[in-house]
Amino acid sequence: MTGYHPVLSVSALMTPAAVAAGLSLAFCLILVWTRGWHGHFTNDGTGGVQKFHLVPTPRIGGLAMALGYWLVIPALPHSLRGLWILIGVAGLPALAAGLGEDLTRKVGVKARLLATMGAGVLFALLTGYAMHQVDVPGVDWVLSFSLAAVLFTGFAVGGVANAVNIIDGFNGLASGSLMIMFGTFAYVAHRVGDDLVFSLALLWGALVLGFFLVNFPFGKIFLGDGGAYFAGFLLAALGVLLPMRNPEVSSWNAILICAYPVIETLASMRRKSRRVGHSVGQPDRVHFHMLAHRRYARRLVRAQKAAHLRNPATSVVTWLLPILTALFAMFSWDSAIGSAFLFFVTLFIYGQLYRVMSLNAPNLPLGLARLL
Repeated sequence: MTGYHPVLSVSALMTPAAVAAGLSLAFCLILVWTRGWHGHFTNDGTGGVQKFHLVPTPRIGGLAMALGYWLVIPALPHSLRGLWILIGVAGLPALAAGLGEDLTRKVGVKARLLATMGAGVLFALLTGYAMHQVDVPGVDWVLSFSLAAVLFTGFAVGGVANAVNIIDGFNGLASGSLMIMFGTFAYVAHRVGDDLVFSLALLWGALVLGFFLVNFPFGKIFLGDGGAYFAGFLLAALGVLLPMRNPEVSSWNAILICAYPVIETLASMRRKSRRVGHSVGQPDRVHFHMLAHRRYARRLVRAQKAAHLRNPATSVVTWLLPILTALFAMFSWDSAIGSAFLFFVTLFIYGQLYRVMSLNAPNLPLGLARLL
């Protein structure tokens, strides 16, 4: 499929985008209305260190988006359908592993990580797009070998998919961040005249929008692992397609677009690995968005009667970080050095904000700020 260049107008995408959003929205509403039938299997309970919702809620929003993904195909331009199907097939392992965990709570972290990486490998094999260049001396030589490029693509896709799952903690946080990142990919693709990546980014953003309208602000349905992994897989696919199809766009720009979930994941791994008696795969209550909830959302929503709005308020505050990286990526899309520099600027800003929030937030482990 390498070299695939459909010519699509914005107007030709409006109808399929509306259909995609409508399908996703409709299936989310159906799942909410029928939760009395399936809630025993699909509800996310309120117990757990990472739970901030007050009532059991269906966590299978990923199923709604996946159904929308496949049922929108007849509405797509003919030139887009072939690649759309291949990408959808490649994403099935990530979706299946996530939904399996949502329904059974018995799919381990390693199994889900391998499934998302497998989806990345399958994406490279089916579409012909693999990461053979990341603008890092030495690494690019290794990636010049096809096998290395395919395996690295699997690693990168799996990493981004799991990163999106990590930021899924409050109403609209992950889905809002995803729409910001999809929109940024669409902008850069438009600047370089890549109709394919522009179309995919717009349509995938529409799928997420349908879910977002039910999830934000009141959290009637959650992404769940299935939704986070599947949407994260689609985001990572754009991160491969954009620089591999357009040499003038560096892989650093794709990394910059995805900087918020990527940095959150790296920081979480470092923090957990340095905490005594804590494993990397073990959940905790000190992610960036959780500190933002304690430090800022509670101040924004002081009235006890409106306490339920602190959850979505956290997302609004935290969206400022992906918005910042979106602006950085729009500014530096044609510069590898500029994108890399701004990625590390984002990393610095993240670290400073985390330290401020951890030092001023109550009931946190002593010395937590030093662990970042």
